[in-house]
Amino acid sequence: MKIATLVASLAVVWTSAMAAAAAQDTPASLYEAAKKEGKISIWSSLETSLHQKQWEAFSRKYPGIQIEAFRIQPGPAIERAIAEARAGKQTVDIMDTNSGYLQLLFDRGLVKPYDWEKVFGIPGSAVLYDSRVIQIGHYDLPIAYNTTLVKPDEIKSWDDLANPKWKGKLLLEARGFGLSILAQDWGVDKTAGYIKKLLDNQPIITKGASPTADGLAGGQGAVAIGALAARLSLFKQQGATVDWARVGPIPAQVVTVFPVEGAPHPNAARLWTAWWATPEAQKIFYDEQSYGLLSGPTANPRGKELEKMGIPIVFETADVEVGRRNLEMVAKAIDGLQ
Repeated sequence: MKIATLVASLAVVWTSAMAAAAAQDTPASLYEAAKKEGKISIWSSLETSLHQKQWEAFSRKYPGIQIEAFRIQPGPAIERAIAEARAGKQTVDIMDTNSGYLQLLFDRGLVKPYDWEKVFGIPGSAVLYDSRVIQIGHYDLPIAYNTTLVKPDEIKSWDDLANPKWKGKLLLEARGFGLSILAQDWGVDKTAGYIKKLLDNQPIITKGASPTADGLAGGQGAVAIGALAARLSLFKQQGATVDWARVGPIPAQVVTVFPVEGAPHPNAARLWTAWWATPEAQKIFYDEQSYGLLSGPTANPRGKELEKMGIPIVFETADVEVGRRNLEMVAKAIDGLQ
């Protein structure tokens, strides 16, 4: 069978299965079943305090369901979920991760299509990858700077960070998520050339978005690539001398939530997944962590600011293979300095 025919056949099977499952489901019927399950197990890189706040609001609509939130990064979470599936002992109901990790789960059949739009009325724009996941946030990675070491108007473009005056003063996150997303807009050659210019300036290599923001706040560097705008905003609210440059394009990871196939509490998992798409859940997400969607009807205040200023956003590609290649290229280039 040709690949195109196989893909089309699978799409028909997925659509039929999705329609059959959703035909008998309503929020009310799912809730009745979820009350009997009584619990939701969540694996997430987000703070457990956020899940507690979400649960408090969720429980006002769907009382009688408890949550058990476990904080774990996407890579280890996916490895563990795959291992549990192989052993036939799945303990997780729901996971969240950015798009780059999803293919590992798709390939193993651990995330299946569901008619979120029909059952819950979730807009089609929020449902991604053949109705397998729901988009809950955009993790934007703008140019960041220490406000005691850099004037706001000193940075007018990404090219400014290649200026020799930042030699030894740039914090550069090793995984290069933001730069790999910019490669979608810039192209591979321009991105590779840009990274070379940055490396000529002997940047300080960091590992992780949070340590990058921490180092910037502590004066370890004057400017940074790889710190999340959400963390910078929270730091700034707490009095730290950090901010993000209103310079585009701004790369943003696409973050999704989904029930895991074989979940021990599947009905509760679907209720919680759909809940994340509601305006109430999105408001809590932003109020507590400064995260959320940067575009669409429930865009967070930062997204509205970017739109008002006309600053473009480059969202992580839905083509997982392209995203993987770009990320490998960027990480390899940065790794050459270590």
